[in-house]
Amino acid sequence: MAVMNNVPIPITMKTNTSSTQKTEAKEQRNKATICATVSPWLKTRLERMVDSKEFSSVSDIVSLACHEFLIRHFPDQDEQPDTLFKHKKKN
Repeated sequence: MAVMNNVPIPITMKTNTSSTQKTEAKEQRNKATICATVSPWLKTRLERMVDSKEFSSVSDIVSLACHEFLIRHFPDQDEQPDTLFKHKKKN
């Protein structure tokens, strides 16, 4: 979903065999998807870092930023990234 003036704009996309295969490959990864809204300035800054080859993708920057945030603000949490997906609520 695109964002213009902080208003979400739905985007429709035709599905073909190639995009279906990419979707299936993404589902097989052990990654979760998070959607967030950021300022245009921040988006431009992150894209420049990717364009300059400092990072391979905006997703990598966001993942690193979240990881560092958790370590800095919640250092007493012992959970490893691998175990975060395995926890389930017990009724």
